[in-house]
Amino acid sequence: MIWATLWKLKYWIAIAVLSFICIGQLAYTNHLSKKLRVASGEQCTAKIQVIKQKHIKALAEKQNAINQVSADYEKAKSEQRIKAETVTHELQKIIDRPVYKQFCFDDDGGAAVNSLIASDSS
Repeated sequence: MIWATLWKLKYWIAIAVLSFICIGQLAYTNHLSKKLRVASGEQCTAKIQVIKQKHIKALAEKQNAINQVSADYEKAKSEQRIKAETVTHELQKIIDRPVYKQFCFDDDGGAAVNSLIASDSS
């Protein structure tokens, strides 16, 4: 009878020890998972910051390249505008001045003008 009581007591002691080990293991696993979540969150945040900085730097470089192209275009456009204005002003000066006040062609000059007119219209 004593052996039967000890035998039942051994099972209860074993169950109590195993339950204590399981509860301790669960608590330790929970503790480690919290530390892992915090560490992975910090690492993810750091990685995200690094990637964000790379993208911001690349964006700034592209924007500088676009600004340079735009500046070159505006410079070329302004040079063309200045040339066009220069030609326009010179044409206005040439057109505004009276070049011939009277037509004085001799027979040879008239023949040369008529030959030019005939060759231009053909």
